Amino acid sequence: MKSDRLFLSISILGVAIGILFGAFGAHALKDLFSNYEMDIWNKGIFYQITNSLGIMILLILRKNNFIKKTNSPFYFLILGIIFFSFSLYAISLTNVFLSSEHWLKTLMIPVTPLGGSLIILGWVLTVLKINK
Repeated sequence: MKSDRLFLSISILGVAIGILFGAFGAHALKDLFSNYEMDIWNKGIFYQITNSLGIMILLILRKNNFIKKTNSPFYFLILGIIFFSFSLYAISLTNVFLSSEHWLKTLMIPVTPLGGSLIILGWVLTVLKINK
């Protein structure tokens, strides 16, 4: 399936970007971030990498007919990763580089739970798509 190649590419990029952001945080941001900001940053990396790997596993399960051939869980997971992890990166960066009242920080705070909800929904949809 053409969509399988797309989802595989996105998941591989998700892992690569997560590793890149992890290295960037550990080296370039370590002196700028407090423990609090670093914890937020690392939480974004953790969820980005684990869910990107999860997408790869789902592709294998779908290829082997353990789950139905549907794309909806993949879309929810990808959007969830973007909203959840990237809002955490933005919150960490805005805590350090922008005022606490900046519009970007205010905008990101509700985006994080929306992203988490999309991730959860993607995994719940996957359970409902298990072939019997």
